[in-house]
Amino acid sequence: MINFFKFSFLVIMSYFTLNTITHAKNLVLEDTTFEDINGNAFKLSELPGKVILIVNTASNCGFTKQYRGLQELTNKFSEEDLSIIAIPSNDFGGQEPGNNEDIKDFCEGIYGVTFPIMSKQNIIGKNKHAFYKWVEINHGVKKLPRWNFHKYLLNRNGELLHSISSRVSPSSEKFIKKIYTSLN
Repeated sequence: MINFFKFSFLVIMSYFTLNTITHAKNLVLEDTTFEDINGNAFKLSELPGKVILIVNTASNCGFTKQYRGLQELTNKFSEEDLSIIAIPSNDFGGQEPGNNEDIKDFCEGIYGVTFPIMSKQNIIGKNKHAFYKWVEINHGVKKLPRWNFHKYLLNRNGELLHSISSRVSPSSEKFIKKIYTSLN
């Protein structure tokens, strides 16, 4: 009987947390949690940067080389200015088939990634992560990723500043300009 009540409480709390996240104009950073690549809870509110860059990623994509540009941004900007997180997903073309350990080894070994990598997530469909549900509900279906390496810039108040296509390289002048304007 206690297990039933414990389960019911968790379901109710998950519902309210999801509604708090998804039905707020600004993303509630304190309530937005991912599981990191090592299986630990990772709250967006714990990121030190003024600007948060969230990127859905994949290891076998034509855009995978953008990891290099993302790492360059990590090296260029201080932690207080920019926080980047990668959200691996197998949702587009099955281009992230590996498990979390494979993804971590690939990102760190091939690209020297030092920014946080989350565990593999669903970002489209009915089981998508609450962050992507928030994007859809508050900013529309057109702001959802259409492919791997879609980027979101948010400020520390959880306001979505930019939704940026996979085709825009994080090394491009256009992209870096968006970061600089977002910092002000």
